Amino acid sequence: MAKKIFLIISLIVFFGLAFSYDLAFFRKIDVNTLEFFEGIRTTFLNRFFYFFTELGSKHFIIPLSVVVLIYLILKKKYLESTFLILAFLGMTGLNHLLKGWIHRERPSLNPLIHESGYSFPSGHAMGSIVVFGFLFYLFLYILKMGQKLYYVWLTVTIALIVLISISRMYLGVHYPTDIIAGLSAGYAYLCLIILPYQLTSKRKNS
Repeated sequence: MAKKIFLIISLIVFFGLAFSYDLAFFRKIDVNTLEFFEGIRTTFLNRFFYFFTELGSKHFIIPLSVVVLIYLILKKKYLESTFLILAFLGMTGLNHLLKGWIHRERPSLNPLIHESGYSFPSGHAMGSIVVFGFLFYLFLYILKMGQKLYYVWLTVTIALIVLISISRMYLGVHYPTDIIAGLSAGYAYLCLIILPYQLTSKRKNS
């Protein structure tokens, strides 16, 4: 029941921002937030957040997903392999569709790195919550690995997603509304991946 409530909330937040991010209220929050991060930039923080933004990029997520996919195939976990592929490819396709629908330009307030494409919703935020969230679910709930360290892995997963999301604002390539929309859409998609997996797994084992 709680998952359904959070799913509904995520969808409301995403579509709410999709139709209202350009209001003066949100524009002020977006600009003020980026100006705040610009004001605290240091050489150390630049390297720190660049490191985390790379962890949320395709250069890290694709190899990680491939390694996990190979592991699952070797363990003959074909259903789980299929849903891992769906999680990654579906999230990527959905993010492109949503960006193409919204057509929001990226921030132009002194970004530290160059990024192409549209801004809303954040692909890094969306990808990190889908991929790392599904991997967390996969290893702890499906493969039953590291369950004694449940809260450690949960904390690490949440911290990773949060730091990747903050890095995009710090580097000046996403507004906070992009990030919140990305996390909301990512969480909703993650739920919509896990639900059919659970139903399919139950039928397979019954």
